[in-house]
Amino acid sequence: MKVFGVGLSLLLNACSGDKPTVATPDPHSWELASAEAPEQGEGSEYWWKLTSAGSRLLAMTSASVIWRSDAYSSGWQKLKWSNVGEPNSWHAENDSVWIGTRKPGRLYGCRVSDWTCKDFNLTIPDTAEVGHVSRFKGKVYAFADAYRVRWVKSLEPEGWSSWDDGFPIDVPYRTLVVGDTLWAASWENGLWYRVGSEPAWKKQQSQRWTKNYLRADSSQNPRGLAWHHGALWVGDWSGEVTRMPGARAPYQAVANCPAGASLPHCRHEPTNIFSLLSYKDRLFVGGYFGAAPFVLDEPTGFWITTEIAGWCWNDGNTCGGKRTWDMVGLGDTLYSASSRYIMKLPLSKVPVFDTTMMTRFYWNPDTSKRDSILRRNNPIGS
Repeated sequence: MKVFGVGLSLLLNACSGDKPTVATPDPHSWELASAEAPEQGEGSEYWWKLTSAGSRLLAMTSASVIWRSDAYSSGWQKLKWSNVGEPNSWHAENDSVWIGTRKPGRLYGCRVSDWTCKDFNLTIPDTAEVGHVSRFKGKVYAFADAYRVRWVKSLEPEGWSSWDDGFPIDVPYRTLVVGDTLWAASWENGLWYRVGSEPAWKKQQSQRWTKNYLRADSSQNPRGLAWHHGALWVGDWSGEVTRMPGARAPYQAVANCPAGASLPHCRHEPTNIFSLLSYKDRLFVGGYFGAAPFVLDEPTGFWITTEIAGWCWNDGNTCGGKRTWDMVGLGDTLYSASSRYIMKLPLSKVPVFDTTMMTRFYWNPDTSKRDSILRRNNPIGS
């Protein structure tokens, strides 16, 4: 396993070139908040998951290495993992984090401050892996799978209980609690939800894929979930961002460019989406191409790239990392797990819309063609 051993004094090298030079980030824009991943985060180990636990941050790499910050991001410590299984998923609240593992599948409850963990003896085969952990109505839920089989377990006072009625043979990429409902964005089977008082999971009708106006397909690979201004927002791996007012149809697609437009003729939101975050009255989306998170300007409906807030400090455009896998808000700062680094941006420096962006990003001031996608049947058949 590769180890993050790069000192912070070496972290500000340029992205590329035969003779790396020391760069000086603007202290009022995106900054480094971690050590650099090996191979600039493009190898087998990269910054992958990010969450908050009280005033601390927890970060997990793709190699199952867990790091804990001091208050906010003022220093990181690599945490020793001596439990059975490789960390694979988690859910954190205050001073607690519940960690699901693979090889074999286990579920642990850990105290963040002194890093003591307890095995909750999850009743699944060793061959299974815990792909997602959530908390809902005061209970812990573990989602696990193996070849052609899955388990959804709830931790009750008397032990583990099945909670899988109606759920597909899949595990969530993300979950989101909204009131008395738990929403689950599955890897390959669309969006599901369960109301706490009901006996089974139900599938939400999938949003329309609007990127290609010649096809009538639904998006089935949700990756980001957020509740923002009275609507459920869903970001799909395909690049689709959908607003579901009150979590009901009809939905609205929200995009920078009309269907069929391509770079450089119109600057899109990320081509592949991995995360959505609603924090302090702003909505962010993160993914791949572009790499930096985008923020929604609600009056115009345009997604503004935060790349213009200094994501890179030389002539490259991927210095902060090529993929934003995860985002979290803590205090007055936005943090992202973006393959190469954990990055941070003060909310006061998040870009806001100005008219020069229309020319800079090739956005048509006549948005009627772009907004025509909002008037298509969404979901299909609605």
